[in-house]
Amino acid sequence: MKRRYPAVLFVIGFITNLVFRFFWLFAPAVILMIIGIFSRNFLYIGLTVLLFDIIVSLIEQFKIRAAFLSDTDNPDFRGFQDVLSRDGNWNENLKEFLENRFETPDDNENDTHAE
Repeated sequence: MKRRYPAVLFVIGFITNLVFRFFWLFAPAVILMIIGIFSRNFLYIGLTVLLFDIIVSLIEQFKIRAAFLSDTDNPDFRGFQDVLSRDGNWNENLKEFLENRFETPDDNENDTHAE
């Protein structure tokens, strides 16, 4: 089966990389752009830092996408890849996969452990 990486996950991953993973670039860019309201030089510096943050975040997200689409020997990760690549709603497929993967023990097993 040919794998595909959902576009929604790409966008969510990109935004997460932009704001949280490379926070050390995002925060100064925003601060410099706020200061740039009063001084155009700071605005240009802030926009340059933000552009660099966008480029680095895109590169990182393309690396994550490539890792997802590549073949792996890990059966757990292969199952995860197959769930996200399956037709239908990827979110529902993922919920179903996780529920089946991490089933809670039934009440009978809990009673025997309590004694």
